[in-house]
Amino acid sequence: MKRPVAIWINVGFRLLVAFAYFLVGLYVAFFSEFDLGMNFGIPTIVLFGLLFMAYGLFRIWRAYAYFNSTEENDEEYQEY
Repeated sequence: MKRPVAIWINVGFRLLVAFAYFLVGLYVAFFSEFDLGMNFGIPTIVLFGLLFMAYGLFRIWRAYAYFNSTEENDEEYQEY
C-alpha cells in the first residue's frame, strides 16, 4: 500500500534532525576553536564532535528503521 503523507513528513523531519546533529558534530570536532583539554591524547572537543556525529548516524538509521516498519502487507491481515 501507499504510505500516508504523515509518514513521509515524519521521516523527513527525522532525517533533517539527524543531519543537523551530524553537521553540528562535524563543526564541533573539526572547525571550532574551543579548548577543553585533552582526553586519552585526543582533544576533548573532537571526542564531543565524534559523539554528535555518531548520534546523527544513529538517528539516520532509526529513521530508516521507522520507514521500513511502516510497510503494510495485506498478508498479515489474513492470519487471524
